[in-house]
Amino acid sequence: MSPKEKTETLSIVSQVEERGILILRIAGFIDASNINQFDRQMHEQIEKGYSKIILDCSEIQYMNSSALGIILDIHQLAIKRQGGIRIINLPRKFEKTLEMLGLTDYFQIFSEKEKALQSFLYK
Repeated sequence: MSPKEKTETLSIVSQVEERGILILRIAGFIDASNINQFDRQMHEQIEKGYSKIILDCSEIQYMNSSALGIILDIHQLAIKRQGGIRIINLPRKFEKTLEMLGLTDYFQIFSEKEKALQSFLYK
């Protein structure tokens, strides 16, 4: 796959779970070529009223620092609305990056969707 092909591929699939919890399955590459699309789609979820969001990162291939900034921003907006972001299926390479940046204490990261759902339902 050429660098141009991989930088243009981003897919976000949404699914609403019980009690209005939104699961976003993010696949592909998030970089300069599609960061505005990612930002717009993430903010649209907050505008639609979703404040409890689970990001399924199992299919993310690459994420730049701007994407992390957007996720932090959305997390803060969601917290203000009594919600937040939970992350599931985060590839180890990205988990290491979050650890180095000190963000693993800021986000709740789960290996299973059910545990992430329960974290919202049973506070």
